Amino acid sequence: MSTSEGSFSLISPKPGVLVFSVAGDVDIDNSDLAQEWAERVRLNDGELTVVDLSESTFISSDFLNILLGLRQDHEDRGRILILVASRHAAARAPLVTTGLSKFFTIVPDLASALSA
Repeated sequence: MSTSEGSFSLISPKPGVLVFSVAGDVDIDNSDLAQEWAERVRLNDGELTVVDLSESTFISSDFLNILLGLRQDHEDRGRILILVASRHAAARAPLVTTGLSKFFTIVPDLASALSA
């Protein structure tokens, strides 16, 4: 059960860059909505996508699968995908625990991602 409803947003801070922000809990209750937002990300043809997890309080295995799908899509299309999750971010723990962190570029803040 979700204690903090997840929310999603997309912004393009500069041409060719898309920031997909994820806040709150992403769990079984809103994984379909998360997938819909991820589809919007896939439809974008910018060269850099940043998934900002800094305001996430929980991410489920369903969302980890969504992230893996985005990673594969970006790799197939020659695009860059960067995750924002500080060392203390709740979203970082499942990535590290499952070993998935080695498949992503993870930076501590949005400024670092945008300067990459």
